[in-house]
Amino acid sequence: MIIYGIKAKLLKAEITSDTCPNCNTGNSIQMNVFQRWAHIFWIPFFPIGKTGVSQCLNCRQVLKLKEMSASLKLSYDNIKSQTTIPVWTFAGCFLIVIGSIFFYISEKQKAKKVNQWVLSPQKNDIFHIKLKNEHYTLYRVNKVSGDSVYLALNKYESDREEGLDDIAAKGDTAYDNAQQGIAKPFLVEMAREGSILDIEQK
Repeated sequence: MIIYGIKAKLLKAEITSDTCPNCNTGNSIQMNVFQRWAHIFWIPFFPIGKTGVSQCLNCRQVLKLKEMSASLKLSYDNIKSQTTIPVWTFAGCFLIVIGSIFFYISEKQKAKKVNQWVLSPQKNDIFHIKLKNEHYTLYRVNKVSGDSVYLALNKYESDREEGLDDIAAKGDTAYDNAQQGIAKPFLVEMAREGSILDIEQK
């Protein structure tokens, strides 16, 4: 379940020289400017504009922005223009950018590792494979002989990469008894094309 919504925080409260339209008291209007932002799991993601209310400090009348007179709206606009958007209202966007950078670096490092390890596969290495049908499975190295690598193909597939952990948990009995011989240059090409996502060395 995703918890999301809109919240607001008081940015500025300032007494104006306006006269209260209810009690006619001068210099008694406090203008309050609020910053609104969207949140997911209470983390601010981005600002969605400011709003305001006025309150008479004498009679306590509160007016929303749409209820204010033209002069009160002008006072609100003047005060609003002096308030800047808090940087923290972009916290969620910053987290996404930082997370994307770390993910990109991690994927580049994984790809570099795969390109190195695929040149010298060892018995019992586990290849994480992305199939042409956009499914995922595991190959296990049974034997390496010269330029040929003999692989046991897993009987199970997943429609998401995270499902490979569930396939691995099924153990050795999940692999076919028959093995398929593949030339090392073909494995290198698979890695270059992105079909080999990761290699676990045992």
